[in-house]
Amino acid sequence: MSSATTEPKVRELVDGVQVGKGATLESVITAFHRARAEVAGLFAVVGVDPTKTRESARELGINRGLTWRLTRMVQESNPTLAASDVPGVQSMAKFLDACRQRGAPESAIDSAQAALNEFESALAACSGDRKTLAMLMANHGDAKATAEAEKVRRKLFEGACGVWGVQARVRFVTVFVFPSPDDPTTMDAGHVNGFVGFRRLRPQAVPLSYEAVHKSTGEAIKFTKEPLDPAGPGEGRAQVYKRFSNPAEPDIQMVESGGYRRFELASGPVGNEGLTTCVFGTRLRRLYDRYSESPETAGFMVLLNIPVERVMFDLFIHKDIDAPEIPRTLLLDRLLFPHVNNEADFTRQSLPLAERPQRLPAGIEGTLCPYMSWYSSMISDVAAKIDVPIEQFTGSRFEMMYPPITATLRREFNLACPPRG
Repeated sequence: MSSATTEPKVRELVDGVQVGKGATLESVITAFHRARAEVAGLFAVVGVDPTKTRESARELGINRGLTWRLTRMVQESNPTLAASDVPGVQSMAKFLDACRQRGAPESAIDSAQAALNEFESALAACSGDRKTLAMLMANHGDAKATAEAEKVRRKLFEGACGVWGVQARVRFVTVFVFPSPDDPTTMDAGHVNGFVGFRRLRPQAVPLSYEAVHKSTGEAIKFTKEPLDPAGPGEGRAQVYKRFSNPAEPDIQMVESGGYRRFELASGPVGNEGLTTCVFGTRLRRLYDRYSESPETAGFMVLLNIPVERVMFDLFIHKDIDAPEIPRTLLLDRLLFPHVNNEADFTRQSLPLAERPQRLPAGIEGTLCPYMSWYSSMISDVAAKIDVPIEQFTGSRFEMMYPPITATLRREFNLACPPRG
């Protein structure tokens, strides 16, 4: 007589949380990002703004609760905060049907459906339901710490706007790093940065961007660059990425001071009358050595000198560059340490950072940004100008609401050892 025994289901530990074997939170997170990109793409295809919940509900003809979850899914890139709010199968069917009725092509509907099916499968394998997923996500990242820190920073933002007399909706930086075609032992960079929804509260000139390259020990070094969209008198205006700026040719002056180039927007009208989107774009040639015998990093920084509601920092690294990990993010104190760029000091200068960078889905679809509708078009344009397809890059995104001014945001990755033989 034989007897059957039931083996307990094997469990594995993921970031301190047990989940079923063969299913990880990372698989849910990856599926969330793909589904998010597809839903954002459908919003764009049917001409509905996902940042406006009431208007979106009215235009799509679906209820406001469903629309809120859809717009939250699109706007919140942190899966810790939003993955459990992804609408269920029946609700998503209503959204897809609404998009179909507004003229979305079947190919876009099918692609979104496939991404949503992938998310549901990952969810079922990992946690089984959204309530359990929410608990798993709460342990995966420190969502409470993120929310509390954001509340404090918002107060700083509101006060800083009044003190400095300037504000913006978005500060963004986008960097492409790839082997230099002139010398494959070095790396080039396509570098784009700017402000969306910038406005003055006083009619003063305002520095929008600072430019410098430093050694790891802090000394400034010379570098070679060329504008992505060259036109206009002077270095400041020549670096404006006119296709994505509004007005297309803002009055930008370059001032050299203390080893930095400072790009200033001339004085102008206040409030909405002077509302500006200003984007700068350059290609930096042979910026870094590609390899290093000793531990070295390649890093890019943005000085947060203007109160903004959101900062976004995308870093795209060419797949031929050996950088398998998501690039690290540091928030460096520039109030107590205003002029120090020695990497040996960065650890003690770093401010607490609850937010974490996220891997972007592959391809141009993964670059979707709901609060900059033209962002994916800009990415395509930059890739064409540097002559490297977006498919050859691995991208990641860091976002923070109400980042503190007088700080520097840095993203970095380790250089690989030189090839042997």
